[in-house]
Amino acid sequence: MKILNPVENIASIVSLIENAKKFVVIVSPYNDLKGWDHLKKSINEASGKKIDVSYYVRSGEGSKGIEDLNVKIYEVINLHAKIFFNESEALISSGNLTNRPDINWVCKLNKPDEYNQFMSFFELYIKPLAKPI
Repeated sequence: MKILNPVENIASIVSLIENAKKFVVIVSPYNDLKGWDHLKKSINEASGKKIDVSYYVRSGEGSKGIEDLNVKIYEVINLHAKIFFNESEALISSGNLTNRPDINWVCKLNKPDEYNQFMSFFELYIKPLAKPI
């Protein structure tokens, strides 16, 4: 695992999206992507390339802040996790995608066993609670 410099956080998420070949999963309870045009463009371009893009938000938040994205949106009750992954990379973060000047961290999982543990967590604790909206 590698902790990234806070100024690299959004760039690392964009890179993960742009490197995806099959799917991208974005988990952010609260969202406001104003000012992050490159991130929004990357998400929509991935979706346009037939990459399966799923976006998980906290129940009650709906598509607020991400209305103009071409993605599948799911609500999860009491969601607080902030995670991003594709078929080969995973990031865990302390920050919501709200484009605020908070100091947040992002950890990149570098080893296959870390990625597999992470995927098991997602499959066990987040995905089963998700409801499409």
